[in-house]
Amino acid sequence: MQTSSAGTLALASALNDAGIEAWTPTAVEVKRVGKTRDRVEQTVPLMPTFAFARYHSLPDVLAMAHAPAPVYQVWDKEQRRMVMRGRPFFRVFRHGLTYPAVSDRDLDKLRLAERQGRPIEHVRIFKPGEAVRLGSGSGFEGLVGEITEVKGNYAFVRFNLFDGHPSVKVNARSLLSAA
Repeated sequence: MQTSSAGTLALASALNDAGIEAWTPTAVEVKRVGKTRDRVEQTVPLMPTFAFARYHSLPDVLAMAHAPAPVYQVWDKEQRRMVMRGRPFFRVFRHGLTYPAVSDRDLDKLRLAERQGRPIEHVRIFKPGEAVRLGSGSGFEGLVGEITEVKGNYAFVRFNLFDGHPSVKVNARSLLSAA
């Protein structure tokens, strides 16, 4: 999907709020504001104007994009009723008569760029026993393994291909969830 630069995060948030799984790669930037130049962390999109949603939810995304008003309904637990929320204008990419699909594999490089651009306290830390897939730059790109140990910025991963062999030490930021 494509929207304005300023509406990128709002679009992903609105789609998720409406029950459509959507994602846009983000980074955390530290900016200085005010006369005292206080440091403030701000989430910004890595690819302004672009958001991604699961292909199976294409009919719902199209219905939302072609709605006459830029609003959607969502259940509010506090008010215990359906409420209207706004969303930015967006369009869904179309190639000829079809809507192109982007595979999860094609988005792996964006996910890695997102993980590497975040401060370590904002990165998800994998736990021993979790199944992971290695991203690019490790020599084991695309292989699925299981974490045996985590030490600081590194994780030890055991691959099913190497039965009986020790784990391989890799940078934890190059790991992606296998799920």
